[in-house]
Amino acid sequence: MSMDVPEPAAAMPTPGNLRQELPWLVLEAAFLVVLLHANSPEVWFWFAALLVLLTWRTMAWQNRRWERLQARAQEPPSTSGSSTGSPG
Repeated sequence: MSMDVPEPAAAMPTPGNLRQELPWLVLEAAFLVVLLHANSPEVWFWFAALLVLLTWRTMAWQNRRWERLQARAQEPPSTSGSSTGSPG
């Protein structure tokens, strides 16, 4: 009876990934603050800028996720058991 346990790396993002995304999250939050404090003519510009940035980051994230799935599918399956390769 074997249980499938998800890999910790697949379940949780690594600190390096979070560190890489932090400047973009700060920029998106700053755009949102500017959008909330903007005058009427500026609102549409900042709203469009926020949407472009969010769309771009979402597409980049999906592309990285797709590449990771492709790389994982091309990896040879790991063998379980002894490292000698002899049965039994």
